[in-house]
Amino acid sequence: MRSITLATLLLFGSLQTASAFDFGSLMQSVAPVATAVAPVADNVLVSNPLIKNITTTLGVTPTQAIGGTAAVLNDAKGKMKPADFATLTKQVPQVKTLLAAAPKGMLALGNTESQFSMLGMDASMITKFTPLVLDYLQSGAAPGMDKILSTVFAQ
Repeated sequence: MRSITLATLLLFGSLQTASAFDFGSLMQSVAPVATAVAPVADNVLVSNPLIKNITTTLGVTPTQAIGGTAAVLNDAKGKMKPADFATLTKQVPQVKTLLAAAPKGMLALGNTESQFSMLGMDASMITKFTPLVLDYLQSGAAPGMDKILSTVFAQ
């Protein structure tokens, strides 16, 4: 009974002082810290038009958009000559960022279908992601690279 009384007194006392506490100022002071430690995925989402396009067009979550894009890019990378992929990453540097933003361990799952499954999407979504990713890459790539990409994405 003493502990309940003590807890009640402490709670009542803290409620009286809470009204003097400015929660708005506290939240404003914490906001820059929260923004500064945002995960890579959030940075990609904020700055990458492909991720915004995929989330809007396909109605998927940001994590699914980032992971699905990484899966499609990883598949294309596996089909490309290493020199061609290196050229692509020079022409479209966001490719490295998108691959790095994939959910941990996803790209090690093997095939693209397994990777999409890990994200809660079925294999039919791959054919919806692929043209969006291809268009994005071709818009940033040099004329010779867009032909290589068309060939790789047709496989």
